[in-house]
Amino acid sequence: MKNRFSRKALVSSLLMIGLVVVVARTALALSNVSLKLGTVASYDFGGYGPGYPVPGTIQIHAFTMNPGDTVPWHYHKGVSYVIVARGTLTEHHLVGPDQCASEQATARSAFVESPGLVHSVTNTGNDVAIVWWATIFPKSDGIAHFSPEFKAGGVYLVNAPNCN
Repeated sequence: MKNRFSRKALVSSLLMIGLVVVVARTALALSNVSLKLGTVASYDFGGYGPGYPVPGTIQIHAFTMNPGDTVPWHYHKGVSYVIVARGTLTEHHLVGPDQCASEQATARSAFVESPGLVHSVTNTGNDVAIVWWATIFPKSDGIAHFSPEFKAGGVYLVNAPNCN
């Protein structure tokens, strides 16, 4: 029997199922908010990889953002899924040369970040935001430490664009 789903579609589906399970299991116990990692043997990152499948790290991460906190301009090599469990976030993203757009996400909403989409995320609400984020990135890229308490993988920082 021939497999009707591509490896990329299968990995994306499994990533979403895993994210839903993790969110459901920890919804009542926020003390379990953390970084969880797993490895997939082969993933094709398209134009953001070497041009052939490589081992990838799947990351499910939960963190808080205080009002006014911003994740600086960056992109991801693989697709990212974001769930806003609490609070209000605004995602600013580059849509053309020196042109940006923004979208707001509130509690219990979600958004998807396509590979290569240059964007930043800010807590524009008046309360702490709790964010669940899942992405995949080349295993060889490792984990970055943005501060002693915040570490993540799959974030590739860029200079802030001049948005009109």
